[in-house]
Amino acid sequence: MSGIRVAFFDIGNVLLRFEVQAVLRTISAAVRRHPLRVGRLLWTGGLVDRIERGNLSSRALFRTFRKELEFEGDFAAFRKLWCDHFTLDRGAAGLLQRVCARMPVYLLSNTNRLHYQFIEENYRFPELVAGAALSYRLGLRKPEAGIYQAALVMAQAKPKEAVFIDDLAENVRGARRVGMNALRYRGAARLEKDLEGLGVL
Repeated sequence: MSGIRVAFFDIGNVLLRFEVQAVLRTISAAVRRHPLRVGRLLWTGGLVDRIERGNLSSRALFRTFRKELEFEGDFAAFRKLWCDHFTLDRGAAGLLQRVCARMPVYLLSNTNRLHYQFIEENYRFPELVAGAALSYRLGLRKPEAGIYQAALVMAQAKPKEAVFIDDLAENVRGARRVGMNALRYRGAARLEKDLEGLGVL
C-alpha cells in the first residue's frame, strides 16, 4: 500500500482543456486588438497574476478591459468572452470520479472567481469533490509552497499521504518540493496507469 489517502486535481488542461493562443485570438477578435497587445496586458502586465490571487475583482477586470482594450460589451458579454473557452476532458473527469469513490478528492488550481463560478455552473466535477484549494481564495499561486501547504491543511493530510495531478512541470515540481507525490498529466490513459502504480486506483 502506498499510504496515499487524498488526491488533488488541477483544473486547467487536466479536467478542462483550453488553448491559450485560441483564447487570445478570441479575445483579440472581440476587442479588435492585436493578440500581442492582449497578451501583454494579461501576462506581462500582471493582470492574470492579480486576478488569480484575488487582488482584482471581476468587475475591476471588466473595467480594465473597457479602459485598456476598449471592450464595448456589457458585463454579461464580458463574462462569456472571459469564460466560455473550456472543453471537458472526459477521460480525466472519469478518473476523478473513480478516485472519489476511493478517497477524498480536492481541486487545487490557479484560477479566478469568474472562471470558477462558470465552472460550477457548467460542469459536474465540482460537486463530486470534498473541497477546492483555489488561488484567488488563498492569495497564493502554484508553484508557491504555500498553496500546497494550505491544500494539505484543508484536507488534513500529510504531504506523503497526498497525490497531486497537474499538466505543468513546474507545478509538479512545486508539489514534490513540499513532499507530496505528484504526477504530470499527459492524458487519461497515462494517468490511469500512474494512479494504478501508486495504488490509488
